[in-house]
Amino acid sequence: MTIEAVAVQSWINKGANTIPEWIKPKMVNKREPNGTFLIHSRAGTDKVQARVLVGYIVIERKGVLFTRPPAEARGLLEELDEKDAKAYALLPKSSAGSQAEADVAPREDDTDDITHRIRHLQASIEGGRFGNAQNGPVTGQKPQKSALLRGDSYSAITAAGNPAGKAASSTQKPQKSAVRALPVSSASSTPKKWPTAKGMPPSIENRNPSELNLDDSYQRSTENSASQALIKKIAHGWDWRMCLPLVVSKRDDGSLWVIDGQHRLAAALMRGDIPFLPCCVGVYGTVADEAAMFVAMNRSRKPMNRLDDFHAAIASGDAEAIEIRDLVEAAGFTVSRRTGSQSWLPGEVAFTASIARVLRKHGPKPCAYALQTIAEAFPDEVLWAGASMFTALTKIMIQPPEDFDPDRLFSALLKGDQRYWASYIEKVKGAEERALRMKDALLMAYEDEGVQQ
Repeated sequence: MTIEAVAVQSWINKGANTIPEWIKPKMVNKREPNGTFLIHSRAGTDKVQARVLVGYIVIERKGVLFTRPPAEARGLLEELDEKDAKAYALLPKSSAGSQAEADVAPREDDTDDITHRIRHLQASIEGGRFGNAQNGPVTGQKPQKSALLRGDSYSAITAAGNPAGKAASSTQKPQKSAVRALPVSSASSTPKKWPTAKGMPPSIENRNPSELNLDDSYQRSTENSASQALIKKIAHGWDWRMCLPLVVSKRDDGSLWVIDGQHRLAAALMRGDIPFLPCCVGVYGTVADEAAMFVAMNRSRKPMNRLDDFHAAIASGDAEAIEIRDLVEAAGFTVSRRTGSQSWLPGEVAFTASIARVLRKHGPKPCAYALQTIAEAFPDEVLWAGASMFTALTKIMIQPPEDFDPDRLFSALLKGDQRYWASYIEKVKGAEERALRMKDALLMAYEDEGVQQ
């Protein structure tokens, strides 16, 4: 089989040297002040963007650009040639194979002097360890003059088979049957095929804090006491040795968005005297890709609360999360980013899990009714009893009492504010139990309202 040579051309980015014309059509943006720039490339069959760092080589092969450290260029080309031509699988066996094998002695051949001495020594050790465990090593024959080996191999063998300070016995001629076959690692003959690495290598860059942005669609809120305390602690005890690179996404417009490291960024901005932050800058494609990376990184390090999960799910395009958000916003609310009730604000809904349960089982209609009723009855109030009241209202709508009058129930709700209704479930444990207690309280108020009318 004949493998045709593939024409390639290459160029090394020195930071300020002229960029060849064959590269320019594939550039994503202009060369930046630090000498780097992005190009359109491929990773397997995927179209990606790759950053050409200073000192990296750019290779054009079959109309596709690749960038690597110069030391990896040859390996890249060999890999591409192998994939295109399947050279390793299809090449016929060389007739020179038998000659090559003849040039290397078989493992069991101990006719050369060095191998003879090694096997001799191993046999002596095995004899001392197993065959002569009770009677002691055989010592009746004159040792060969050349029995000593130099270097670490000899030290390792004698240390394994003899007490400290005693030489190994070398008086018996080894028999081939006494030598145990050593296992041959399959890794030495069959290289492991790893899955293709995802994405492109990032660049490590020092960036001014003012250049870095945060996307609230998936980032956690830092407007809570724990986060604020952490930010102040980092700012007060700033230590460059502990400032690991922030994980940053570079979008198509060149803007930089922090995926991981928002507390370090906030601390640097709070101080005002941090000129730059080390950043691991990569290309993630879309905001949904950034959100997925945010979730993956934070799950492996620190548990995310349910509202972190919810907002990240919206950013990554989750259909159910988007439907819940739309129901909440249609009622005039927003989804909170805070799970602690003491940090809730008026007009915020934090009970997304309760909405999800009803939505999955009964659809959007009872959800929309309950949310709209709460919004109209308790405008500008913190929803202290929001989750229990929402579930109770949906239960009433799904199985209403005889001759149910929604307006009468609404009037009953107006008899107290959110704290008043929360007092009914203050000592009740369990989400379902609280919802049932709230349902009973609402129906009692509903009946009282009917008597008064």
